[in-house]
Amino acid sequence: MNLRKRKLIAILATVIVGTSVLMGCSNKTKEATTTNVEGKEKLVVGVSTEYFPWCFKENDTSKGFEVDVWNEIGKRTGYEIEFQTAKFSGLMGMLDAGKVDTVAHQMSTTEERKAKYDFSDTYAYSKYKFIVPKDGSITKMEQLKGKKVGCVLGGNGEKTLNEINEKENLQLEIITFDGVPMEKDVENGRLDAAWLSEVKAKTTIEQGNLNLKISDIDTGVYEINQYPFRKEEKNKEIIEKVNEAINKMHEDGTLTETSEKWFRLDTTKESN
Repeated sequence: MNLRKRKLIAILATVIVGTSVLMGCSNKTKEATTTNVEGKEKLVVGVSTEYFPWCFKENDTSKGFEVDVWNEIGKRTGYEIEFQTAKFSGLMGMLDAGKVDTVAHQMSTTEERKAKYDFSDTYAYSKYKFIVPKDGSITKMEQLKGKKVGCVLGGNGEKTLNEINEKENLQLEIITFDGVPMEKDVENGRLDAAWLSEVKAKTTIEQGNLNLKISDIDTGVYEINQYPFRKEEKNKEIIEKVNEAINKMHEDGTLTETSEKWFRLDTTKESN
């Protein structure tokens, strides 16, 4: 083999080795995106920051009940928590596409959702109540008969209001709202009542200084709030760790304290 051929082979060998090293570095960088510089595994939590006081933005920072709960879960499990924000309508799509690991948005657990996702243990309960004028006379379920009642279009709220209407034979005129606040319509008399989660209703009334109140009617309707995960083998260990943190937070009062901080009521117990 002459000198020229030897040089050519040597150059080709150098190029091949160099390319292999670069490819190896590239792959390592890609794999490292699942951990931070301290070696902590990262969990990405999808939130909507248009749902005060569960989650909202203040000075470009995500705040609220859900944020505090997940930051505490991160401390207790060793996971680094990263929040990804989106409109509520897009959160479950992000979960399905693997862009987030779970969703934190007062998510109610239903049989339909349980068929598709694995859920954490319960961290909150969201009671549904009727919102009525402060000086109104509606104090009993039967007084709603034939009245005009608003609810949010779709989801558990509309479903449960229809169930109550049928069960109690209230003959309600149900008006649905899609992303438009209904509380003002109760205040100005266009609606006789509105059907909302107690926490959301309480916050809206206080923030808007509305001439409304939460009715004392015990509806017996509430949502169980849990965190959804894709049905994947790798998520079983994550759910186990998250559940351990949630249960300890129930036991030591951390969840109650966090709920009272943001809602001024304890939404973490079924009896409240």
